[in-house]
This record gives sequence, structure tokens and C-alpha cells, in this order.
Amino acid sequence: MKIRTLCAALMLVCAPAYAEDMTVALRYGEFDNYDRIGASLRFAPVWTADWGNWRAALHPELEVGRLRYDGHGPGASTLDQGGVLGMFRAVYGSGALRPYAEVGLGLALFSRTTLGGKDFSTRLQFSEHLGLGVELPHGLSAGWLYSHYSNADIKLPNDGVDFHQIVIGARF
Repeated sequence: MKIRTLCAALMLVCAPAYAEDMTVALRYGEFDNYDRIGASLRFAPVWTADWGNWRAALHPELEVGRLRYDGHGPGASTLDQGGVLGMFRAVYGSGALRPYAEVGLGLALFSRTTLGGKDFSTRLQFSEHLGLGVELPHGLSAGWLYSHYSNADIKLPNDGVDFHQIVIGARF
């Protein structure tokens, strides 16, 4: 509940400043016996550049998600997650279908320190993201996103968790 309240407060503070060119995305992914369903709110870029046929931008982003363990091991079966990150996206071309590559770094807060057999040791986690996809007409996008969450060894054990996700987005 605290994570949802924090994300809602951040959205209220940040949204007026970045009300134009926002993107909402839905994400679903899994890896081993863990899956994640979530959403993100990407704000207008804070930096842009044109490199010939490539257009690059750095966007602040908020994310929320629910992580689930569907194995038969010990420990909690779900946890909630919220985070803030910076996403760098490079888009090629100006046609109807524009491929993109993106990379991001962020901070996440987990609602608990265990999930199934994984022990994260801390609720504070760092996140790394790598994605590929295509921007479609009418502000839509579809892609794949790899995400890794871990505490960067600030406390052991540091099991970490990874997800391969399908991402569907809509810009407005």
C-alpha cells in the first residue's frame, strides 16, 4: 500500500510538468517460476538528440508491478513493487513502423524481502532494463523488455530476479 501511495504522489507532483507526450505501458513477463505484471508511466523527455536517421531521448519513468512465484518452494508467493527510473530510447527512421532500442537504470522498492525461494535481503532494489521494439502509428508501441532487480550486494544474500517481458504502450 505504501508503494502505491508513493507512486500516486510522485505522479501528482510530476504529471503537470510533463503532461505532454506521456506514455502508459502494460508489461507482462516471466522467468523460471517467477512472473511479473505491471504498468509504467513514461513522461516527456528531459533530453533529446537527432543523429541522422536516429532520434534519441532520455525519459523519466514510474513503474508499479506485482511479482509472483508459482513454484512449490517455501516463502511468500507475491510481492508488490514500485520504482522510478531513467530510460534512454533510440528510435530509427520516421515511417509508420520505427524500430527502437532502449536501456534504463532505476531504483525500486519491494513490499517484502522474500519471494518464493529468493531472498533479496533489502526492500530497496536497483533495476536495469534493456529493450527492443517498434513504435507503431497512432502513438502505439510494442516490444520486449528484459529487467533485472537486485540490491547490488549492499546486503547478502542478493538473489535478484530477472524478467523477459512483453510491453504494449500508448502515447498521449
